[in-house]
Amino acid sequence: MALRDWEAGESYRKYLRQYGQQGVVEKLRERWFSRVFTPDYVVHCFVGNLAKRPKTFMLLSLFYPRRSIVEHYQEELFSL
Repeated sequence: MALRDWEAGESYRKYLRQYGQQGVVEKLRERWFSRVFTPDYVVHCFVGNLAKRPKTFMLLSLFYPRRSIVEHYQEELFSL
């Protein structure tokens, strides 16, 4: 699934300039997996499609408020 989020794209371009091809992946993982996708935040994905391809969806953006300010949230996608 393609990600069209402005913040993610700018992070990639910034880290590519600063750390080069070798360091960009490490810095992106640090930014997104060590800071955003953590128990402290509730991550929401905004998806959408294009009129030209109505059955093809893409990830448009992420919204990640602090867990402490969100009243209701889903712990897991699939419960076992």
